[in-house]
Amino acid sequence: MRVVIAYESMYGNTHRVADAIASGFGPEHDVTVEPVDAVDPTDPDIDVLIVGAPTHAHGLPRPGSRRAAVDSAHTKNDEHQIEPSAGDPGVREWLQRLPNPVAIRSAAFDTRFRPPAWLVGHPARRISRTLHRRGATVLTAPTSFFIDKHEQLIAGELDRARAWGEQLETLA
Repeated sequence: MRVVIAYESMYGNTHRVADAIASGFGPEHDVTVEPVDAVDPTDPDIDVLIVGAPTHAHGLPRPGSRRAAVDSAHTKNDEHQIEPSAGDPGVREWLQRLPNPVAIRSAAFDTRFRPPAWLVGHPARRISRTLHRRGATVLTAPTSFFIDKHEQLIAGELDRARAWGEQLETLA
């Protein structure tokens, strides 16, 4: 089975989660982790497409929120490394270009603060809904992985992501 995990990431958290999800799939599968802008959802060789994004301003990142993230990467309290693909178009733009129909099995995830989704946003929900509306078969409910106030993954989240990858393998 060919699995592609497409991500958008600014500080590397969503990328690390994507890598952990990939590690949940067995070695018999061809699993690739790539920035979302490099993924062609019409590739007939893709069996499962998993898409992830960080939460910016209660939703999917926009060009302005990406610039703000880059601008605030180096503060007196925090020092973040910027992902090489951070300046590329992200999940929001990728979804706008998504063909209709796209016949693929899919799942969506995001990285966000822990408070309730209605308060901080849950972009994986939008990703999942858009994929479903375009014809994708959604394998499971959108999932969130949590960061702390310093925008670092909370302990145990990568293990949870790996376990989610194992679950997705059984659902696919």
